[in-house]
Amino acid sequence: MNRKITFFLALVIVALSLPSFADTGSKFQGGIKDVILSPLQISSNVKQETTNAKFLPFALAGGLLKGTFYMAKKIVTGTLDVVTSPLDMIHK
Repeated sequence: MNRKITFFLALVIVALSLPSFADTGSKFQGGIKDVILSPLQISSNVKQETTNAKFLPFALAGGLLKGTFYMAKKIVTGTLDVVTSPLDMIHK
Protein backbone atom coordinates (compact mmCIF):
# COMPACT_ATOMS: atom_id res chain seq x y z
CA MET A 1 0.00 0.00 0.00
CA ASN A 2 2.84 2.36 0.83
CA ARG A 3 4.45 1.77 -2.58
CA LYS A 4 1.19 2.64 -4.33
CA ILE A 5 0.93 5.95 -2.49
CA THR A 6 4.56 6.77 -3.21
CA PHE A 7 4.12 5.91 -6.89
CA PHE A 8 0.94 8.03 -7.11
CA LEU A 9 2.62 11.02 -5.48
CA ALA A 10 5.62 10.71 -7.78
CA LEU A 11 3.30 10.52 -10.78
CA VAL A 12 1.42 13.63 -9.66
CA ILE A 13 4.64 15.58 -9.10
CA VAL A 14 5.97 14.64 -12.54
CA ALA A 15 2.66 15.45 -14.21
CA LEU A 16 2.43 18.82 -12.50
CA SER A 17 5.96 19.77 -13.48
CA LEU A 18 5.59 19.31 -17.25
CA PRO A 19 5.88 22.84 -18.66
CA SER A 20 5.88 21.77 -22.31
CA PHE A 21 2.22 20.77 -22.29
CA ALA A 22 0.73 23.91 -20.79
CA ASP A 23 -2.90 23.27 -21.77
CA THR A 24 -2.83 19.63 -20.74
CA GLY A 25 -1.00 20.43 -17.53
CA SER A 26 -3.38 23.21 -16.61
CA LYS A 27 -6.38 20.97 -17.25
CA PHE A 28 -4.82 18.24 -15.12
CA GLN A 29 -3.92 20.71 -12.36
CA GLY A 30 -7.39 22.22 -12.42
CA GLY A 31 -8.97 18.78 -12.12
CA ILE A 32 -6.77 17.85 -9.18
CA LYS A 33 -7.52 21.19 -7.53
CA ASP A 34 -11.27 20.71 -8.03
CA VAL A 35 -11.19 17.27 -6.44
CA ILE A 36 -9.06 18.36 -3.48
CA LEU A 37 -10.99 21.56 -2.75
CA SER A 38 -14.46 20.10 -3.31
CA PRO A 39 -15.30 19.67 0.42
CA LEU A 40 -15.09 23.44 0.80
CA GLN A 41 -18.34 23.64 -1.15
CA ILE A 42 -20.27 22.36 1.86
CA SER A 43 -19.02 25.00 4.27
CA SER A 44 -19.43 27.73 1.68
CA ASN A 45 -23.03 26.81 0.95
CA VAL A 46 -23.94 26.35 4.62
CA LYS A 47 -22.53 29.80 5.37
CA GLN A 48 -24.39 31.35 2.44
CA GLU A 49 -27.70 29.70 3.35
CA THR A 50 -27.49 30.61 7.04
CA THR A 51 -26.78 34.27 6.33
CA ASN A 52 -29.77 34.52 4.01
CA ALA A 53 -32.29 32.43 5.99
CA LYS A 54 -34.82 33.30 8.66
CA PHE A 55 -35.14 29.82 10.18
CA LEU A 56 -31.73 28.33 11.02
CA PRO A 57 -32.53 24.56 10.99
CA PHE A 58 -33.86 24.73 7.43
CA ALA A 59 -30.87 26.81 6.40
CA LEU A 60 -28.43 24.26 7.81
CA ALA A 61 -30.21 21.35 6.14
CA GLY A 62 -30.49 23.21 2.84
CA GLY A 63 -26.85 24.28 2.95
CA LEU A 64 -25.70 20.74 3.66
CA LEU A 65 -27.75 19.29 0.81
CA LYS A 66 -26.81 22.01 -1.64
CA GLY A 67 -23.14 21.84 -0.62
CA THR A 68 -23.07 18.05 -0.95
CA PHE A 69 -24.55 18.30 -4.44
CA TYR A 70 -22.00 20.90 -5.55
CA MET A 71 -19.18 18.91 -3.94
CA ALA A 72 -20.16 15.80 -5.89
CA LYS A 73 -20.41 17.88 -9.06
CA LYS A 74 -16.88 19.26 -8.57
CA ILE A 75 -15.50 15.78 -7.88
CA VAL A 76 -17.05 14.39 -11.07
CA THR A 77 -15.93 17.28 -13.28
CA GLY A 78 -12.45 17.30 -11.73
CA THR A 79 -12.09 13.57 -12.26
CA LEU A 80 -13.19 13.93 -15.88
CA ASP A 81 -10.61 16.69 -16.40
CA VAL A 82 -7.86 14.50 -14.95
CA VAL A 83 -8.88 11.47 -17.02
CA THR A 84 -9.30 13.36 -20.29
CA SER A 85 -6.20 15.57 -20.01
CA PRO A 86 -3.97 13.01 -21.81
CA LEU A 87 -6.45 12.93 -24.69
CA ASP A 88 -5.84 16.63 -25.34
CA MET A 89 -2.15 15.91 -25.71
CA ILE A 90 -2.87 13.22 -28.34
CA HIS A 91 -5.10 15.50 -30.42
CA LYS A 92 -2.52 18.30 -30.69
